[in-house]
Amino acid sequence: MTDRRDQVLLYRDLTSRLDGIEGSEALIAFMAGVLQSLLRRRGDDEFRRAVQDSFTTGLAGLSPDEQRHLAREVIALVIAKRPEIALAWQQLHPEDAPHRRRAVDQASADDLPDLDLAPFDLPADDLARDADAAAPGPAAYAHARAEAAVAAHVGGVLERRLAIFTAPEPRFPSVAYVHEQPFFLFSPAFPRVVRRFFAEVAVPLCRDGLERHLYRHLDEATLAGPARLDLFLSEKRPELWRILTERLGKLGGHHNAAATKLVRAGAPGGGPEFQSVDVPVSRPRVIRVLGVAFRLGSRTRMERMQVRLRPSTELEAEERLALDLVGRLRDMAGQEGLDLPAACDLHFLRQLLEFDAKHFAQATREFAALVEHKATSRDYLRDRLKAIDQTYANTLADALLILLFNSGGHLRFADLHEIWMGAAQDDGARAALRPFLKGELGRRPRDLAFQLREVLRRRYDEDTLGAALDALFEVWSVLGRTRFSNEMNAALTVFSAFPIVFAGDPEEGLFTAIGRGLRDALMAEKPDFAAARAAAMALYRPLAERLRAQSRA
Repeated sequence: MTDRRDQVLLYRDLTSRLDGIEGSEALIAFMAGVLQSLLRRRGDDEFRRAVQDSFTTGLAGLSPDEQRHLAREVIALVIAKRPEIALAWQQLHPEDAPHRRRAVDQASADDLPDLDLAPFDLPADDLARDADAAAPGPAAYAHARAEAAVAAHVGGVLERRLAIFTAPEPRFPSVAYVHEQPFFLFSPAFPRVVRRFFAEVAVPLCRDGLERHLYRHLDEATLAGPARLDLFLSEKRPELWRILTERLGKLGGHHNAAATKLVRAGAPGGGPEFQSVDVPVSRPRVIRVLGVAFRLGSRTRMERMQVRLRPSTELEAEERLALDLVGRLRDMAGQEGLDLPAACDLHFLRQLLEFDAKHFAQATREFAALVEHKATSRDYLRDRLKAIDQTYANTLADALLILLFNSGGHLRFADLHEIWMGAAQDDGARAALRPFLKGELGRRPRDLAFQLREVLRRRYDEDTLGAALDALFEVWSVLGRTRFSNEMNAALTVFSAFPIVFAGDPEEGLFTAIGRGLRDALMAEKPDFAAARAAAMALYRPLAERLRAQSRA
């Protein structure tokens, strides 16, 4: 492939074969061969793993046509981006690649082929945003320095508050294993997102009130002296917090009202009126490997669309503004590679400003001590944990529970599930009362399937494999397919994709057999976990013994 034409021909040749492939397993086997063939160079390993994981994750729940479409997207991406990846690897490892690579390995982004599915093309809204950025901006804000100082102060306070939610690295293997993104409050990216949102959106949104009460009282001497500025902002913090929380609270109410109206607007019998609103849609997922960014798969974002509305559901200006603000928050998070749950909204940002951080940190330490203490009875622990709701907002209570679970102590997965189930009689009410818990419960099957895959990939000993199996079976036995069928099917897809993940591995046959056995066992109406564990261990034991012998030698 020395030019653009060769890349296009290769893409068309490979994708033309997809139409004749029937069934997920045949598609997985075909893609395993494609990725192994196209990404076989020394510097391709990290890129291949990222693409494999995205393809594996994306297969769950797709129809055969949708699976083939995803395969075409993967093929286009690999053909177009592999030269950039090769060049990036060469620049990072000059001692391993002292000679210049061929021209194809030194291609730039401008050399990318214009393929039919080109997932690397910028969407129209991104292009429009770039055009807006190039246009002359509005006149400079008169209190820009004061606003920047206030935004920096607010961002610093929020960063210190969010440090409370730092979770320890879970042991491996563990029922709390995280494959990709941790719970969003544990991610180091979230404080950056919050700081940026307040600096670019929330603080400028409150200019009228802040001008009257803060900006006009900030003279040049105060702005130029860090000590004087800190003293001024500390004295004015109650007023500053009042202005921000009132605005966020009102906009949060407008956001809830807009969401309710959108649901009603989609009900049967809607009127003939149309309204331009922001609604959740999927957007390309951005992945970075060796400094090279590419898009594969999708994540949710807000996009302006025409929807039919009844007169009673027509959105007010403040409601449209609230939808737009939440969309901007999620876009900022997406740029950091972070997916935010629905409950991370304007109300939650207000709670981050309002809650008593010192009291919350003390409560976290006290509950952690209770959880760690072996003499603490299960009933007493559950009663104390339920009492958290009487002190904190339900989002913060959930965050505390998830923090305790991830700390690897006495709080088991079954306890977390029981708290969620006991919140209400139906799933809708549970989602409102325990907004963060279901997402964390539901991610366990897939993440633990990936954990088991990592155990095999790294050739851990039998005890580690047994612990990974036990963690997976513990979660599987607690969750029910009625409420978590999609999440459990996603885990099964991870096992189905072992042929593509381990393609070219000397133990490809063994690992594929283990994955197939686990998938078949877990698909049973009443899985026999003991038999499934014994079968997997029996398959793995000869390899483990061989590795021990090699280690002794």
